[in-house]
Amino acid sequence: MIHLETERLILRNYRTEDFQDCYDYFSTEEVSRYEDFSPMSEDEVKELIHEWENEDNRLVVELKDKHIVIGSIGYFVDDDGDYSMDYDFNPIYGRKGYATEAGEKLLLHLFNTIGVKEVYGDCDINNINSWKLLERLGFKRIKQISDVSYKEDSEGNPILISIYLYKIEKQ
Repeated sequence: MIHLETERLILRNYRTEDFQDCYDYFSTEEVSRYEDFSPMSEDEVKELIHEWENEDNRLVVELKDKHIVIGSIGYFVDDDGDYSMDYDFNPIYGRKGYATEAGEKLLLHLFNTIGVKEVYGDCDINNINSWKLLERLGFKRIKQISDVSYKEDSEGNPILISIYLYKIEKQ
């Protein structure tokens, strides 16, 4: 089980009791707009929590003083062994530096505890908040990739987007 702390936040494994806080943002169009999922139903959020509660690479971001889950942050390892960071935050808690603080802590964990040498990140080029976050964290934009599809429209056709690919290396 993972438990990482910053001055204001706790990054930890998912718990069943996180449902309402997670549902509050995973169910919104604002959060899902640039993601590979559509607004999630209650059952989908419950399934996600159940799937991720024992995964040390999938963490909630909890406000220490209020014990409220304000976002999710984590990483995955692709087929080539590359580490990629991802995140989703409740927009109600935006513009307070929480995502930056959580991202910095996760990167320290990846570099110093796990021993990762580099981490990738990507986002829709229209998701300005996301690519600005990556840049605040020290990621460098390495390229733009066009005609990528993460989800389909209501008729099953792929929704094509362009993404920015970023990378940060251990200093």
